[in-house]
Amino acid sequence: MHKIFLTVIFTMIMSSKIFAQQMIPKQIGIEFTYSVFPKSPAKQNYMLSTGFVSYSKNGNYFFGLAEYGRKYYKYTGCDIPIDSFLLSGGYSFYVWGDFMRNVNFNLGIGGLVGYEQINRGNELLYDGSKFDSTGNFIYGTNGKLSIESYLTEHLVFLVNGQLRFLKNSQMAQLSSLLGVGIRYNF
Repeated sequence: MHKIFLTVIFTMIMSSKIFAQQMIPKQIGIEFTYSVFPKSPAKQNYMLSTGFVSYSKNGNYFFGLAEYGRKYYKYTGCDIPIDSFLLSGGYSFYVWGDFMRNVNFNLGIGGLVGYEQINRGNELLYDGSKFDSTGNFIYGTNGKLSIESYLTEHLVFLVNGQLRFLKNSQMAQLSSLLGVGIRYNF
């Protein structure tokens, strides 16, 4: 009788789907994200970011990102590029997820610091106009709402929206971003 019982239990265990542990404390992931600024002109304005996440308790995580962005501004017949190089760090709070935590909503807050370069460092424009400054150190804060969905036990698909406040920026002090990305958790 015990052999039959053990055989039934063994077949049930082998036929059931085993789920990986997701968002466990001290788990580390690498993230790549492509974001766009809403209301972009004809030229594409974008932000590329790469970095890491480190999970803590209850699906919350720390994040650190290095970002590069380009935004164009119209000036009497030409587009002036503004490049930004940023370091971003912060904490993301788990808000809601399904029972197996395959789809999650997170709310993050963080700080930004970096450098902004106007017109690739050129002071003069084609019409003889001159910039007062071609570069600024910038700093500020950001808030992020993200939807994260596990594609496999290690691969996560991200959709996020961000709201940023940057001091000393020539772009706009308050700006928003919409992005998609991928994260690989080790």
